[in-house]
Amino acid sequence: MNLFHIYRKKEDAKQGEKSNKAIYFIKDVLVTVILFAVTAMLCLFLRSLDPHNDTSYVAVIFFMDVFLTALFTEGYFFGIIAAVAGVLAVDYVFTFPYWQISFTLAGFPLTFLVMMTISIVTGMLTTRVKQYEVLRREAEREKIHANLLRAVSHDIRTPLTGIVGATETLMEEKGLSEEEREMLLQNANEDARWLIRVVENLLSVTRIGSQNASPLIKAPGIAEEVIESAVAKFSRKPTLPVEVQLPDEVLVVPMDEVLVEQVLLNLLENAARHGKTATKVTVSLERKRENAVITICDDGKGIDPHLLPKLFDSSTHQTQQGDTKRNMGIGLSVCRTIVQAHGGTIRGENRPEGGAQFTIELPMEEKNNESEG
Repeated sequence: MNLFHIYRKKEDAKQGEKSNKAIYFIKDVLVTVILFAVTAMLCLFLRSLDPHNDTSYVAVIFFMDVFLTALFTEGYFFGIIAAVAGVLAVDYVFTFPYWQISFTLAGFPLTFLVMMTISIVTGMLTTRVKQYEVLRREAEREKIHANLLRAVSHDIRTPLTGIVGATETLMEEKGLSEEEREMLLQNANEDARWLIRVVENLLSVTRIGSQNASPLIKAPGIAEEVIESAVAKFSRKPTLPVEVQLPDEVLVVPMDEVLVEQVLLNLLENAARHGKTATKVTVSLERKRENAVITICDDGKGIDPHLLPKLFDSSTHQTQQGDTKRNMGIGLSVCRTIVQAHGGTIRGENRPEGGAQFTIELPMEEKNNESEG
């Protein structure tokens, strides 16, 4: 049964890929036809306004059509089609004698060849620039994944060692007191919970940043409810008290509520873990123009200044002073990835009165964003 389900999933994925290719092809055809029709009508309209029927500018306008077609379609095919159609249109419609093929005119074959060459090269260069941009994004995504794997291996090694050491001590040392056994069990439990959070972070980044990952599905969600849910989960373990400040109006944000909640949990746990002298955490929500702004701040020791420039970089393994067991890198890298996938921004800074502050801005209107790492 499991093998059958795996086979069906693969077949469904293949069918979905074929369907997407067909949709993209139809879209490219429509884009090519519409751009060509608009260009031709524009040239006809401009010619009708000129009593001398001057059409010297027509070739430039059709070059623009080739450029736009290559820009908004995939591959070389449609750019070349637009180039050929444009050159033929310039000859047949906008070159005297009008509405006739004029290949026999002196000098026209050379003009035709030059126009065709320029049009095709323009389309190919535009397409190549797009392909280069795709390759650049893929290379950046692979770099993020490699850095993430290094961060994960760094974050997992120490908790695993602690769990193994605690359990071996419990099994081998028979004369431990009840207090010592309780302490070892508590340490092992904390390390296990930390590993769960690392795995959740890794799965979140893989879900968003993978080349074959499904698009991020966003639905209108109430920001206040997501904040309250994250605070409730954070408060299950007695750490720092949390003060929540909410506006009178209801702020609705298109988002994946589970992922945004995970961002807030990461930031709350960072405040508890790295605040050191912090006595409370404050979570506030407000509207700033068309964005919902969530601020998480504490009154602790703040962030080391040398960490601020690369605070969200998973490739760096700097730690806060006095805390060599765990670092903030992978959690904050995940936060940035999730927020950017929602079209938002996140920044961290030190407060003038002391403590750290993280600010998240999420757009309250749906925007077309590409989900990449």
